[in-house]
Amino acid sequence: MFSRKRWTTTVLAAAVLVGSAACRSSDPTNQVTFFDLAYMDFTAAQPLVVGAPGTFVFRDQTSWDAFWQAHAQPPSAAPMVDFNEDMLIGVFWGAWGTGCFDFVQAIERVRVRIDGVNTLGVIEVDIGLLPNLGSCATPVNPFQVIILEATATAVEFVGQVPT
Repeated sequence: MFSRKRWTTTVLAAAVLVGSAACRSSDPTNQVTFFDLAYMDFTAAQPLVVGAPGTFVFRDQTSWDAFWQAHAQPPSAAPMVDFNEDMLIGVFWGAWGTGCFDFVQAIERVRVRIDGVNTLGVIEVDIGLLPNLGSCATPVNPFQVIILEATATAVEFVGQVPT
């Protein structure tokens, strides 16, 4: 879906090199480097209604299909994703009260973090505050799903992680 494969590959390669260099310093745990990753909202996820807060990483069609079947309103087939190229990351706040919309933009950045402990990198998803959902009286289950280039790198959620 994205034409950013070379960019992500370059960033991850640079991250590994920086991480390797950090391991040779006197105190590698003090050296942290970040590389931003490109991502887009996956608006095809708008039919999802997830009643409990949580974070999810989808790296294959089977897990995405199962999640979709459990949470799509009305029931339908899950949007196809080329998981050889892309992966999905979802942040769900669960039943939140009332508002005007469910799909929000609260992910502030996605980046690779390299440090003395994680020399191969960790994808860090930084979640900001939930935006104002409006004054409508409709029950809402706010969420955001993003699509980015597929990688086997571990994902960590930081910031205002819904619980």
